[in-house]
Amino acid sequence: MAAADGHPDLVAFHHDGRTARATITRLSRAGIDGNDIALLGPVEVVTAGRYGDRQTDRGSSLALGGLVLRGLLLGLVPGALFGALLLASFGGWTATVLFSGAGGGAFFGAAVGAMAGLLLAPTMVDSWERTFAPLVPGGVVVGVRCEDERSARRAARVLRVSGAHTVREVPDLDDLPDGPLDPDDLPPPGDVT
Repeated sequence: MAAADGHPDLVAFHHDGRTARATITRLSRAGIDGNDIALLGPVEVVTAGRYGDRQTDRGSSLALGGLVLRGLLLGLVPGALFGALLLASFGGWTATVLFSGAGGGAFFGAAVGAMAGLLLAPTMVDSWERTFAPLVPGGVVVGVRCEDERSARRAARVLRVSGAHTVREVPDLDDLPDGPLDPDDLPPPGDVT
């Protein structure tokens, strides 16, 4: 797929898989679609078959469950306080009214917190490395397809502060050669950093 409207794609070179994972997480949280993020170069499947699927599903479930739990806890106390104050201001300042308001507010606050936690979930979870890993140890290259000027600016902003040692623009990710990539072998349009 060629870069849309002449927008170049981006390629970020990392020294290791840990910094590449952090970059992918940041890109995802910045709103870059997971389908537009790619590992470039030789990639192998570390765990295959049903066991690999279970590991990836388990990692995804744990990541989402953690976000929901954190949202529940963060929404519980403010919801309880708000509910107690709201109901007491209309129904009087008795213990029954305060506890009823706190219970209802806590339930509502926890629900809102859980939804907020899910909305903050990255499109790719941290467990992706259980399924894919670089074939050759060492550097990892992450590519980002840029659909338009807005996504290109957003991705470039994230890549500038990521752990990548080099960030380059390329006309199209699909035109890059297979195999290990070197920043000096990439075609123009040029550097981002």
